[in-house]
Amino acid sequence: MRFCALKITVISDTHRNYHRLKDVIDRNLDSDLFIHLGDGILEIMDISNEYSKKYPNLEFAFVKGNSDFIDYTDERVVEIAEHRILCTHGHNYDVHWGLDMLADRARSLGCQIALYGHTHIYKTEQIDETLYIMNPGSLEQPRGGNKPTYGTIEISDSVSVSMDIVAYKASSQ
Repeated sequence: MRFCALKITVISDTHRNYHRLKDVIDRNLDSDLFIHLGDGILEIMDISNEYSKKYPNLEFAFVKGNSDFIDYTDERVVEIAEHRILCTHGHNYDVHWGLDMLADRARSLGCQIALYGHTHIYKTEQIDETLYIMNPGSLEQPRGGNKPTYGTIEISDSVSVSMDIVAYKASSQ
């Protein structure tokens, strides 16, 4: 059986910026999955509902962040291409102070990839041969002198994972 490459677009901390979120989705319609890591759950819920009607093959997964004041899960595991992906905003794992708690949680759930937001600072890291970690940064309020960013993950076979941070540039209107 031949494995087809999969693309995941990872977004976090959009903080009510519908325009940038829609722009990123429009630029990445070749993605197999869009993941939003919180602090923008209302806009991703609205947009995913709208886009699912226009593009029935698009899939969305999201969690709430510490600034999302609705009753929704703040952690979930997504399974795609034989990978388990922990999706969380990160505030419950003290990600400002390190990634040990997040890595431990991912491993305890049998995840090979852990995604988080909250810090508004992008980061990709391979902890060891079994765990990849990504923070896609923020589309709306980047910190650390960074520009707005989001992330992409490509899984090219059942074990090969590549993660990239993409600098957001507004589309020409």
